Amino acid sequence: MTQDSIRPAVPQGKDHQAFPMLTEEQVERARAHGSTVTLSDEASVFERGQREADFCIVVSGCIEIFDYDCDGEPEVFTRHCDRQFTGEIDLFNNRKVLVGGRASGQTEIIRFGRKAFRDLLAAHPDIGEIVTRALIVRRLGILEQNLGGSYLVGKKHDPLMFQIQRFLQGNGYPVRVIRMEDDPMAPRLMERHEVEENDLPLFLCHGEDVLKRPSVIEVAETTGLVEWPQSDTTYDLAVIGGGPGGMAAAVYGASEGLKTVILERQAPGGQASTSSKIENYLGFPNGLSGQELAGRAQIQAQKFGATLALPMSVQKIEGESPPYTIHFDGGSVVTRSIVLATGATYRKLDLSNEARYEGGGIQYAATAMEAGLCNDEEIVVVGGGNSAGQAAVYLSKHTQHVHMLIRGDNLAASMSDYLIQRIDASHQITLHRNTEVVALSGDPTLEKMTWRSRKTGEESDQCIKHLFLMIGAVPNSAFLNGLVMTDSKGFICTGNEVAGAEAWKQERLPQPFETSLPNIFAVGDVRANSVKRVASAVGEGSICIQFVHRVLRQSV
Repeated sequence: MTQDSIRPAVPQGKDHQAFPMLTEEQVERARAHGSTVTLSDEASVFERGQREADFCIVVSGCIEIFDYDCDGEPEVFTRHCDRQFTGEIDLFNNRKVLVGGRASGQTEIIRFGRKAFRDLLAAHPDIGEIVTRALIVRRLGILEQNLGGSYLVGKKHDPLMFQIQRFLQGNGYPVRVIRMEDDPMAPRLMERHEVEENDLPLFLCHGEDVLKRPSVIEVAETTGLVEWPQSDTTYDLAVIGGGPGGMAAAVYGASEGLKTVILERQAPGGQASTSSKIENYLGFPNGLSGQELAGRAQIQAQKFGATLALPMSVQKIEGESPPYTIHFDGGSVVTRSIVLATGATYRKLDLSNEARYEGGGIQYAATAMEAGLCNDEEIVVVGGGNSAGQAAVYLSKHTQHVHMLIRGDNLAASMSDYLIQRIDASHQITLHRNTEVVALSGDPTLEKMTWRSRKTGEESDQCIKHLFLMIGAVPNSAFLNGLVMTDSKGFICTGNEVAGAEAWKQERLPQPFETSLPNIFAVGDVRANSVKRVASAVGEGSICIQFVHRVLRQSV
C-alpha cells in the first residue's frame, strides 16, 4: 500500500501542506534540538490518550499513524516517511492525543520533548512555519473524517445533546453525531452498551469510556480537554474569557514573555463563534467564520506558551490589590494582573416559558450545527444587528425561508450596509419591521410562535419550529459582584470613566482599559462604551497588553 493511498482527506488543495517534507539541511539543523533514536518494527511512538506526546522527525523508515475501528482493531490511515514529521495541534497544549503512532520497519527518528519542540520552532522560523501550517491542516482532516473514535448518540432536539456537541466542536474535538431519529446505528449502539432512551445522550470516547447523560465537565475530563492552571505559581496575566478580545490579549501577553493563563467556561470564540461568516474583518476579503478565527487564535496563544484552561467558570475574584486570587470551579489561580474579556450574551424575550425551548427550538448561534437542525424548514431570526444579518443570510441557503423580525423601522442604524443589501436582494428572506415575538408553544419542543405588530397590535400565529435570537447584549459581569465599577447596565467602566470616581483609590491615574481596581483591565463587549465589533475587540485586547506591562513594572 502506498503512502498516498492511505492518507486521510484534507481540505482540497492542501495535501502538500499537511504532509510536507523538510529539506536535508532543515533536518540537520533540527537535529541539534532533539535526540536521535532507532526504533524496531512496530515499536510504539505514542499512544492514543497520551498527554504530551513527543514531536518526531523521521530520518529513515516510516511511522504509521492509526486509529481503532468499531471492533477495536488498529486501522492505519497515514504514514510519515523520510524527512516528514508526526503530530497535530495537540503538540501546542497538554490535551490527550487523538490517534496512535508506531514504527513500520526499523526506523530512525529525531525525538523532541515539548520544551525542545518549542525551542526548535523559535530558533528556526522557516521550520516553524512549515510545521505549524501542517499541524493545523491535519487537525482539519481529522475533524472532517471524525477520527478519534468518539460517538455522541441522542435525540435531535435534546438541549444536553446540543450542549455537548457545541462544546466538542467549539474545541475542535472530532465526534460523530448519531441521532435516533435518522441514523440506524443509534439503536445498535444503545443495545451494545445496554442504554435506555432515558440514558441519552450517550457519549462513547475512544471505544473505552461510556458516559450516560454526562455533564459537559465529565465529557471534557474524559476526552482530555480539561487543562488545569498551575496552582503553585503566580501568573503574570490571567485572561478571563476566550473571545476575540481575550485571545488577542493572551497572544500578545504570552508572545511578550508574560506567564499567561486563559480561563474560558466553554470554548474559544465568544459571541463571535456564533457567526457563520465575518466578511468585514481586515485581511480576509472572502470572510472567515467565527470558529475559524477562534481556532487560529487558540493555536497562536498556545504556540507562545499560554495555557488555555477550560471549561473553567470563574466564581469570584478575591483581593483589592495585586496579586489577585481567581476562584473557579475546582480550583484557583494567583495572578499579578487580570484582563476581563467575558463579553456579552444576547438578550432573551422575557416570555414565561422561553427557557423551556432553549436548545429545543430556540438558538443563539447560526453555524453549520444549527443549520443542520432546520434544513428545508421555515425559521425566524430576531434582531437587527450584524450577527442577526449574518445569521439570516447564512441560514437562507439551508432553510425554506427566513423571517427576520426587528422592533424598529429599518436596519440602517445597527447593521452594516453590505448585509442590508444582501437581505434586500434575497427572495429567501422576508423582513418584518416593527414586529416582536409575544408567545411560544409546543410540547416538548417549539412548534408554534406568535408575533405582533408594534404599530397596529395585530397578532399572527405561525407554525414555525426554529427561533434564532440575536437581540441586544447583556454583559457577562455578574460574577464580579460589584468588585469593580460598572455603569447602570452592568458594563465595566475603565480609564477616564473611573479616574475621578470614588472607587479609584490609587495616587496614579488609571491606564486606558484599567478598571477601578489596579492591574485589572477590561476589553471587548463587556467594557462600557466599547464598539461591539470583532475587530474592535481584537484591537483592544492587543493594545491593552502595553498598559499591563506598564503597571507590572510599576508594581515591582
